[in-house]
Amino acid sequence: MSWGVSLDATNKEKLKAEMADFLNGLNSTGAISYEVYNEAFDVSMKLLDKMYDLGKFEK
Repeated sequence: MSWGVSLDATNKEKLKAEMADFLNGLNSTGAISYEVYNEAFDVSMKLLDKMYDLGKFEK
């Protein structure tokens, strides 16, 4: 689990924090530029929100 995320956080927030850590790692190591990191972060957080909301309706 990502450090800095409460153990009481929702599964959605834990997942988003894990994605943010992954993207931050890519940026920190120079694998992607800050511009790419920033765009990927914005897009992925919105997608994770949509995916989570869609998952509520599918079984």
